[in-house]
Formats: sequence, structure tokens, C-alpha cells
Amino acid sequence: MQINMRHKMKLLIQGSKVDLFLERQFGSMLFTYKKIFMMLIPLILDQFFINIIGLVTTAMISSSSQESVSAVSMINPLSLIIWAVFSAISVGGTVVVAQYKGSGNEAKIKDAAGQVMLATFLVAIVSCVILVGFSDVLVNRMFGAADPIVINKARGYLIGVAISQIFLSLYMGAFAVFRGMGATKICLRLTIIINVIHLLASMLFLNVMHLDIFGTTLSLNIARLIGSVVAVWILMRPKSILRIYPQNIFKIHRPILKSVFKIGIPFALEQVFFNGGSMIVQTYIVHLGTINIAANAIANSAFSILYSAGLGVGILATTIVGQCIGADDDALARYYGIKMVRLGTVFSLVSIIVLFPLMPVILNLYQAPEETLSIIYRLLLIGIIPMPFFWSYSYVMPCVLRSAGDATFSSMVSLITMWVVRVGLGYIFTITLGFGVQGVWICMGFEWAVRALIFYLRYQSGVWLSKKATN
Repeated sequence: MQINMRHKMKLLIQGSKVDLFLERQFGSMLFTYKKIFMMLIPLILDQFFINIIGLVTTAMISSSSQESVSAVSMINPLSLIIWAVFSAISVGGTVVVAQYKGSGNEAKIKDAAGQVMLATFLVAIVSCVILVGFSDVLVNRMFGAADPIVINKARGYLIGVAISQIFLSLYMGAFAVFRGMGATKICLRLTIIINVIHLLASMLFLNVMHLDIFGTTLSLNIARLIGSVVAVWILMRPKSILRIYPQNIFKIHRPILKSVFKIGIPFALEQVFFNGGSMIVQTYIVHLGTINIAANAIANSAFSILYSAGLGVGILATTIVGQCIGADDDALARYYGIKMVRLGTVFSLVSIIVLFPLMPVILNLYQAPEETLSIIYRLLLIGIIPMPFFWSYSYVMPCVLRSAGDATFSSMVSLITMWVVRVGLGYIFTITLGFGVQGVWICMGFEWAVRALIFYLRYQSGVWLSKKATN
């Protein structure tokens, strides 16, 4: 009995030491370490869940045929170009909501929430019309060198994804509000609902009914439709964390919209041209053959698992630093900015150590030929080597800068490095020097290194703190 009491006391003391250490590292007058990690854990699980479901569904498509996975990988950058526009608006909404949350202005938070929902929906409608109306032209002009079977499947996939963006925009707008408020558990629940439905529907349509590309897009639309309905209901229900009303959505508030677009437009342009660069990369990977297209697609899908936790930290940085800026505490914003970047590095390392040994199990889901698997492993190793050194400074740090309103600089740096290093230098490595698809991944690591240096210098300068988005 006495031994058990001593053991319990020892555990209590150790627990207290851990609490004290974490509080010293992450605590402040605005946040306790427990509050930060309560927000962070759902975000990490959210990102893991999205990427794991994406990996499994890609694996199911891959089991249909190499042509199907090639078609999906070709269209993804194109669909992401339009998706990124309203996604960027939702990021702008997260920053504005976070800054108003920090200042304690609830009326402004509700107005910002409504404006984000309206803006993302309208942009999604326009993007859907463009993609569906010009699907033939877009696919044939950009991927005409691919196999005719791949071209036909790519066209069908593009149309299905374009329609699903209408539903996606609604819950992306809701996510922006919840993340700005720090209500990350709601986002996780929504993600689970949407992705479980998508997974189950994909299993039915792909593995049972063998609907191939049509089954993929059908499951995506069903999942996003249900997700959008649930997201809007959560925002407008009486007991919501932030109940909004129709007038918050349909009454135009120009100053708030200006603040949202001040963040959203540069980020949208960044994402448009970033994904445009990815699409150009796809056009010269196409010339390497279907095996290389499929290997690149599968490697990207598998690699996304390794940086899922880091993406969660980046989203948290937007909320934490944004609320510090809203509270007019620049010193605290700087403090949490570098803490978030270092935390992203830690999670990147942990992800590599824990998850990379599981890659044989993960890649087995794709049922890829041995020749394709050997290429995939080479690509993953090329990506993993620079990741602990540069990834967090390259991707979490711009979230820190953007959360203060320094969106234009962050976007310009991302665009220039993408096009000069990954696209331009990537072409030289991939085609001119004959490195093949590995050349793209080598240049991706170079791009991270350049971005990391520039963003770190910007953070050190303190200029980003003068770019506040709200008044």
C-alpha cells in the first residue's frame, strides 16, 4: 500500500514537472499550453484524416487501373487552381475572424463569418461554370500527349470535381470561422463525417459497383453535399459557438470584405500560380510515360501523410498569432510565431520516424507494379531528407506572416520560388539533365530551402507586424 502511494506521488510530481515545462514553453496571458494543444490535436487529426482517406481512395482508384490514377493526378493541379481561390478566401476569413476574436468584437466576428460564406459560395459557382464549360478544351490543350483513355477519364473526373466545389465552398467557409474562433474540434468532427462518407461511398462505387472515375466523383459529391449541409446547420443553429443569421451573409459589409480579400486575394493568386506551376510540371511528366505519372501521383499521396501534422501546426499558427495581433500584442505574436515553426519541425521529425517505416504497408494498398514501387520509394527518400531542416520554415512561417496581414510578401515569395526553382530548374533536372521524375522532387527540396531562408529573414525584420488586416 505504501509502495503504491509513493508511486502515485512520483507520477504526480512528474506530471507537474511536465505541466510546468510545457507552460513555460507555450503559456502566456492569452493562452495556456493546454488550450493550445486542445486546439492543435484536432487540427493534426483533421489533416491526418483528410490525407489518409485521400491515400486510401487514391489506392482504390489505382486498383482500377494505372490509367485512372494517371487521369486523377493530371487533373488534380487544374481543379486545385480554382479550388484554391475560394480556399484562400476562407484563409482570409480565418485571419479576420481570429483578429476580431482577439479584440473581443463579437458583432464583427459574425459579420465576417457571413461574408466569408457568401464570398466562397459565389466564387465556387463561377469556377464550376468555367471548368464544366471548358472541360474539353482544357484537357485536350494541356494533356493532349497522354493516352486517349487517360484523356477521356481525365475529362470526366474534371467535371465531377468542378460540381463538387459548390458544396465544398460552404463547409470551407464554415471551417474558416471555426478555426478563427479556435473551435478546432468542430472542424475535426466535420472532417470525419465528410471523409467517412467519401470512403464508404468510394468502396461501394469502386470496389463493389466498379464505376471507376464516375464512382470517384459521385462519392466526392455525395460526401461534400452532406458536409456542407451539416456545416451550415452548425453555424446557424441556436446553440452554436457563433450563431450567424441570414443578414450576416446577405448584407454587404465592405470594410470586412476588404479585410478578407486583403489576405485572400494574394493568397489566392499564390495558389493559382502555384498549382499552375504544378500543372506545368505534370505536362512534362506526361512525356515520361504512364508509369512515371502514376509513381509521382502515388508518392505525392503517400508523402502527404508525413507532413499532415505540420499542416495542422500551420493552421494553428494562423489562429494563435492572429488573435495576438487582434489583442495588439506584437511581442506575443513574435513569441508564438517562432514557437509554431519549431513545433512544426518537431512534428515533422516525429512523423518521419513513426510513419516512414509503415510505408511498405501503406504502398501495398495501391497494388502498383514493382517497377512503379521502386520509383515511389526513391521519390519519398528524396523528399524526406530535406524535410526536417526546411519544411516548417517554408510552410508554417508564411502562415505566421499571413496571420498578421503580411499576405502579399508571403505570396510573392512562394510564387517566385515555385516558378523559378520547382518549375524552371525542375524542367532542367527532369528533362534536360535526364533525372526523370526524381528531378522534380530534388528541386522541391531546393525550393523549400530558399523559401525557408527568405521567410525567416522577413520574420526577423519585424516588418510583418505592421500589416494588420482589421481596424
